[in-house]
Amino acid sequence: MSIPYMRPGSHPQSRFMWATTPSVHCNRADATTNLRDRLRITISDLTDIYVDFFDELQVVRIIDLSGSTTHQWQWLKILHDFHGRPGGPPELRLTVVHEDSEFLDYMQTLLSKQAGTLMPSFHFDKVVGRLEALDFSNLREILKINFGEAVVISCALQMHRLLAVDDDDDASRDGIAQLQQMANKAHLKQMMMASSPRSTLSYPQTPSPQRQIPKLLVSFLSAVRALKPNIVVMMEQEADHNAPLFRERFAEMLRYYAALFDSLNAAAAGREDDERARVERVLLREEIKNMLVCEGAQRHERHEKLSQWEMHMNRCEFQSVPLSFDAIREGKEKMMSSGLKECRGIEEDKHRLLLSWGETHLYSVSAWRPRG
Repeated sequence: MSIPYMRPGSHPQSRFMWATTPSVHCNRADATTNLRDRLRITISDLTDIYVDFFDELQVVRIIDLSGSTTHQWQWLKILHDFHGRPGGPPELRLTVVHEDSEFLDYMQTLLSKQAGTLMPSFHFDKVVGRLEALDFSNLREILKINFGEAVVISCALQMHRLLAVDDDDDASRDGIAQLQQMANKAHLKQMMMASSPRSTLSYPQTPSPQRQIPKLLVSFLSAVRALKPNIVVMMEQEADHNAPLFRERFAEMLRYYAALFDSLNAAAAGREDDERARVERVLLREEIKNMLVCEGAQRHERHEKLSQWEMHMNRCEFQSVPLSFDAIREGKEKMMSSGLKECRGIEEDKHRLLLSWGETHLYSVSAWRPRG
């Protein structure tokens, strides 16, 4: 017997209820591609940063640690950008880490074909796996990095997976107990109303306390320091979904995803709602489920705000690198031209780029290098 297709309401709370309800009408591949399209505006700014930073270097190694977020479009763009560089393109060596070997094969074929007409020398190295599963004690060999190469590391929406730890048992039990209560939809709706003011988007943002740096993140950043990269560019969700208490995570999740749902709604203006519905149901549902249902090392959706990442990076001996003015300017122009008039980039001391919807920050882009 078929299940009738139900459309969600327009209010963020009703969309949350709909998105977190199981459904058979989902296509993960389509939804993944669609969400990548929404993020291309910000990810393209990462490629602009690379090109500007390696203006005169002749041999460049780019390490893509973005996993499921990576897309061949990003690297096709950088091939064309390097091709038009004054003085000619450099020798480009690209290492991509991804858990899907077939995707890596396809990406290698596509980029190598395009590079044949754009670059004098292009090398593609693939690493099958996830960032958090790599052997950090042997990172140079795993990522195929040669001594003497200029190295840039790109990591979009993946570094928070290195924050997973075995949480305190009491906090875990508290979260599980509250989830059992929330198994009843009526109780879930009541909790949502209690946790959210009249406008979910205006939920007050509280500063994040300083937390201990998880050993996995320390191990990774120590291994990265040993590689002596010229620059590390990272993109992360600008939200605090790593609070130890369940109720705090729930309230922050409501505020953040209400804004994200609204931005997707605006981006899909004039088109059928089914496409946006798949993104919410397939991708965002999995993120929300992981941060609310899972605890300990299984809870890997531990998004933190840039202020917290700045503390992590500074304590691990990394310093901030100013972003390219042109990259920031072009990013703002692309956001406006895409029709997302409420979506804006915010520049502060040229050290970061924030992608926002209304007053809610959604994603951050920052650049780093080892200190000293």
